[in-house]
Amino acid sequence: MTGAMFIAECLKQEGVTKVFGQCGHTNYALIDACRLHGIEYVSFRHEQMAAHAADAYFRVSHKLAVLNVHLSPGMTNALTGVVSAAADCTPMLVICGNTPAYNHAREPHQGIRFHADASQGDIYRPICKRVWRVDDVNLLADVMPRALNLAQTGRPGAVLIDVPMDVFSAHINAEAVTVARRPSHGRAVGSSAGIAEAACLLLAAAKPVIFAGNGVLLSEASEELKELAELMQIPVATTLMGKGAFPEQHALALGTTGIWGTRVANETTKEADVILAIGTGFGEADCSSWNPAYTFAIPPSRVIQIDSDPQEIGKIYPVEVGIVGDARDTLRELIERLRGEKRLTADSGARMRELDRRKQAWNAELVASQSNDDRPIHPARLLAELSKAAPADAIYVTDVGWNKNGAGQQLKCSKPGTFITAGGMATMGFSPAAAIGAKIAAPDRKVICLVGDGGFLSVLGALTTAVELDVPVLWVLFNNFCFSTIRSVGSKYFKNTYGTEFTKPDGTPYNPDFMLLAKSFAIESALVAEPSELGAALEKAIKADVPYLLEVRTRADVPMPRTGYWDIADFLVGGNGPADDTPSQSHAADEIETPVA
Repeated sequence: MTGAMFIAECLKQEGVTKVFGQCGHTNYALIDACRLHGIEYVSFRHEQMAAHAADAYFRVSHKLAVLNVHLSPGMTNALTGVVSAAADCTPMLVICGNTPAYNHAREPHQGIRFHADASQGDIYRPICKRVWRVDDVNLLADVMPRALNLAQTGRPGAVLIDVPMDVFSAHINAEAVTVARRPSHGRAVGSSAGIAEAACLLLAAAKPVIFAGNGVLLSEASEELKELAELMQIPVATTLMGKGAFPEQHALALGTTGIWGTRVANETTKEADVILAIGTGFGEADCSSWNPAYTFAIPPSRVIQIDSDPQEIGKIYPVEVGIVGDARDTLRELIERLRGEKRLTADSGARMRELDRRKQAWNAELVASQSNDDRPIHPARLLAELSKAAPADAIYVTDVGWNKNGAGQQLKCSKPGTFITAGGMATMGFSPAAAIGAKIAAPDRKVICLVGDGGFLSVLGALTTAVELDVPVLWVLFNNFCFSTIRSVGSKYFKNTYGTEFTKPDGTPYNPDFMLLAKSFAIESALVAEPSELGAALEKAIKADVPYLLEVRTRADVPMPRTGYWDIADFLVGGNGPADDTPSQSHAADEIETPVA
């Protein structure tokens, strides 16, 4: 068989049914081989969009993300999408074409050879777990199983296989073997000694908190997380990436932590005496720039950290107990250790009353913005109406700004895989194509894309794939005629909005007519400018089982409710004024309203 057919056979053995990408002359042999193996090629107009779609497809289905792109410009176009996936631990196999191997020492058409011949793979080295260039078709017999193994085991991530187009067409006699060359029992359980010590700490804790990250979702450990929380009556906070790992309507749910977290979560984690951290690296946004006055005060809080990657344990905070192990299987062992035990200092009734008081106070704090009747529409009002209208199992795919951080703070998710966002890179333009990948993974669930006008227009071509494949995504467009989060930074700290607003030369707001734009794509659409019309418009859009664009005219001048802290305030607050005009750090931290998205 040809090299392309060999690769397709390996993908089929892995259970791959979808490959995302864009065609080119160097990768078409693999596109055809996938067709012959019954693997669908999901084509986008731009490789970045294909990568975002593949990323979200994995996050919903937990099936390997596979991206197949053309050489050079195809690879560079895909780069933003691949690094976004890698930053959020999505296992992704990227396969790209290259110039013919026999021409590498020359200067072939589209070849990248500025510092070394055919060196396009070097672009991906900082973001991939491993990069292979396969100049001999016979090497595929070893490279394919290694790549599939590496992407999906340990800390998941992206790998690249760079294949010259003549290698795709060359013949190989080897048998395709992939799964048999990978551990059949890949989940590692934490040490029994560590689990025993963790159990003792939790039993003796007066105010324990569980802090759950994306690792809980990757490990499919949500049921175990819920069982442990209920068994020990321990409240649960999550990272933004971990949102949905614990049902947020639950009495023990605190919501997300950090810069844009709920006040309930930040107040409760800050006072915890023991923190059980599961599958999280304590990222800056989730930890208020690690300022102990806002989210985590470690020490004196004592940390139990469970992670499959030993590099994560103790990386940010000192740990009392560090356990290397898979979240699901380690939690199962911890539950068995704790079953039948009772916390020595537990007063669950008093603590639950205090949590309930905090939740009521937080909800009251949000009422004014969520019921705001102003025009343009307050984004918090839009999120509140969306929360009422959307089905409980809806999948929200978010972009940046209010539609990401506001949604993370104010929408409640009850199931795993219901909140998809670009966490590590915070990539503007992530959601329009990612929503298509999520819907392909879950055709029976409503997928709602939340996106601003800036992000939407940067990847507009994604809509064509939804129409071509009849993927009924709902895009909810927050149209405020600007990059609103950065506009707030400009107006707050630099006293201008230069470069952040969308206007004509005379200063009047400008955007395309999104209703005509949707019509040109053959997509149904509606425009909402009145707050009183939001509920009905959302209900109609959610019921529509077709690609649908709902444009909502939103305010650009309202900052995100900030309950945490971001240290960029300390130097932004002075703008470009004289040094002696810059407020002190403590004053700057109090003054900041909206950090960069």
